[in-house]
Amino acid sequence: MNKIVGFLLLLCVIASGVAGICMEMYRESVPASAGSVVEVLVFPGQSAREIASEFERAGAVTSAAQLAKWMSRAGIDRKMIPGVYRVTAGRPKDVALELATIKPEVPTITILPGALFEEIAASLGREDGGISLGEALGRDENFPAALRPLLPGGNTDRTVYLAPETYAFDPGDGLADGLVRAASDMWWKLHGEYIPPKATSGDMTSLGILASIVQKEALIDSDRTIIAGVFKNRLKNDMPLQSCATVVYAWRMRGVKITTVSYNDVKIDSPFNTYIHKGLPPENIGTPSAGSWKAALRSADTDMLFFFAKADGSHVFTRTYKEHLAAQKSAAGK
Repeated sequence: MNKIVGFLLLLCVIASGVAGICMEMYRESVPASAGSVVEVLVFPGQSAREIASEFERAGAVTSAAQLAKWMSRAGIDRKMIPGVYRVTAGRPKDVALELATIKPEVPTITILPGALFEEIAASLGREDGGISLGEALGRDENFPAALRPLLPGGNTDRTVYLAPETYAFDPGDGLADGLVRAASDMWWKLHGEYIPPKATSGDMTSLGILASIVQKEALIDSDRTIIAGVFKNRLKNDMPLQSCATVVYAWRMRGVKITTVSYNDVKIDSPFNTYIHKGLPPENIGTPSAGSWKAALRSADTDMLFFFAKADGSHVFTRTYKEHLAAQKSAAGK
């Protein structure tokens, strides 16, 4: 009898120990953050184990190995799309099953017409965005092969070849390179066939600067080709461009934001002030839209030399300064 009792006690001890181990294993399988939503960024090219490790580091699970196992059983170990995943922290099995039913958020970057280098860099969402974008722009291989011989030497000068649009990307350290590749490919599809025969890098740089000025001068697309034609006529006639947009940019470089240009504003001593300096400014003043590039590459054949903007954003074009003054008086109701 004593042997039976002893054996039963031994079984109880063993069972208790096993239960304790199982309970401890269960507690270990559930992270302290269980029930909370955890955000995890999955990068391109990561293996299931690497992905599982990211979830473990984020506190979504306590065991990367267990999560990788359950991901394999769920059939998603080789099907994870790069992006941002938001899952409920818990047991590896539960997290794997949740991953099998959700889609990640894919990062997007929007280049707005007229955007400056600094604004595009800020859209990358990185502290070193300016460095990353500058390096990406400096890599010729990020641009279409046919465009590479026409690229300017300065990295920031190359932003004119980034077509304004919203682009979706795989996340990761190559975000800036991906943006330059996608945006320059789009630019080439839109404008590549219209590049002048035998155009040089210098020719295209000038056209890019002109397109950037047209971008800031016009609100209405139908005016852009005429404005570009006026500026080309002024350049041919050795006249200053007298672009208000370049004066606004000159003041911006001084840290002063102006929206209208006064008589005193055009006195600013800056190479971007096209009221006092003939020719094009030394570099572009923003990323041209498709309409502005179209205007620069296929400007209107016009004999107009002057224009001014009306209150509704449209422009009045004239051939002589006398006509220009008369049109301004007429528009003012004088």
